[in-house]
Amino acid sequence: MEETPEIKQTWQQKLLFYTTAFFVLLGTFSLFSFLFLVPFVIDPAFTTIFMEFDETPALCMTVRVDRRLGVSNCSWTSCREGCTKDIYDCTQILVHYKKVPPDFNLTAPPDIRTPREERSIPDDFDYEKNTSEEEQTGLMGDDSEWYYREARLLPNVKGCGYPPMLNCSIFLKHYKEIGTNYTCYYSRVDPSMVISHLDMWQVYMNLVYAMAIPIPSFILSVIYLAIAYFKIYNDDEETAPLEKNAEAMDVEGENGPEATPVQPASGGITPASEAFREDLASFGHHFKVAMVDEMSRDSFTEVISGSIGGNIGKTMTTSISTTGGPIADI
Repeated sequence: MEETPEIKQTWQQKLLFYTTAFFVLLGTFSLFSFLFLVPFVIDPAFTTIFMEFDETPALCMTVRVDRRLGVSNCSWTSCREGCTKDIYDCTQILVHYKKVPPDFNLTAPPDIRTPREERSIPDDFDYEKNTSEEEQTGLMGDDSEWYYREARLLPNVKGCGYPPMLNCSIFLKHYKEIGTNYTCYYSRVDPSMVISHLDMWQVYMNLVYAMAIPIPSFILSVIYLAIAYFKIYNDDEETAPLEKNAEAMDVEGENGPEATPVQPASGGITPASEAFREDLASFGHHFKVAMVDEMSRDSFTEVISGSIGGNIGKTMTTSISTTGGPIADI
């Protein structure tokens, strides 16, 4: 049996194959990268923008640190390494903060670092009002010493991250000591939340990079694959049968009309196969036998009918001649 000659691909077919494979991989990686970036980059960036943090730093002081154990007791934590794991051990840092003017020296705030006994107390100081104010928590306003009392301190809007960008051991060591003063950024939407670091330019750039690369790449891949499926490959499938028929006609012309028919490789029956010829001859033989049998039956019936009719006519003629006249009516 002769081997089928190997069909060599043209450079256009190779280019089409590699281009399609490239866009398939590009669309796949773009989709998975976008799904990966949604919880880690895109959602925190949008939340930071929507919370409307004041970019002018405020003055914060740690006033309370609570350590809680158990999932039911840890509704929030000041720092968490890993944004998806459950919290069983949490440290909650509460701070007082107040707004300061832009030209205020945050490195050495005198009202915070000076002990109470060394401060100058005015003559009209109301001790009862000051004591009741210190016992209050929440939003106090601009007229009070602190704009907000006992706000939650977080490293970012989600309060979580991954090393090396966020190390909770270093964060807690730096901020959990009571009386520590530092800059922070409060949210205009939720004043009870303050974060230790804020860089809006970096937030916007992370959002642009996370959306401007995967989304257009995925859309471009889908457009190309749709065009390739409905236009390029359909045209190739329509022209392929014509080319195969032309090649078959060329091969038949070269071999001549008396060439031995080629058996199909799949073992199927075709008009040119030997099995088809045998089945056709067997069918013709059975058809001839059936026709001869049917004709024999018809001939036998006609002979019997003719014999019976002839005998009846002969008998009637004999009767008429014997009586010498027609048969009387009964």
